[in-house]
Amino acid sequence: MQILVLGVNIFQRKDGTHGARVTVASTPRNPNHRGLAVAEFEALPEVADTMKIFPAIYKLDLELPIANGFGRPNEVRPLVTGASLVAPVAPTKKDHAPAS
Repeated sequence: MQILVLGVNIFQRKDGTHGARVTVASTPRNPNHRGLAVAEFEALPEVADTMKIFPAIYKLDLELPIANGFGRPNEVRPLVTGASLVAPVAPTKKDHAPAS
């Protein structure tokens, strides 16, 4: 899936393991909503480490595991297992370098 990625958040849990979330934006499903809809996907930390340019269009590889609800309904939580840069949305710093 190709989607606009706004940023990543890599963190350490209390048990010492690392986690990551990818913040993405897409067109909203509700026609009354103006602008972009924002969502967060869980990601593998090593995948989030490879993502360096923001905002940008990335091709994300997703797994759709079903999380056990423990008494609540089960839910699907997308997990980003791979990412490759398609195109930056804004000019990079190299594009702004003064001409010699």
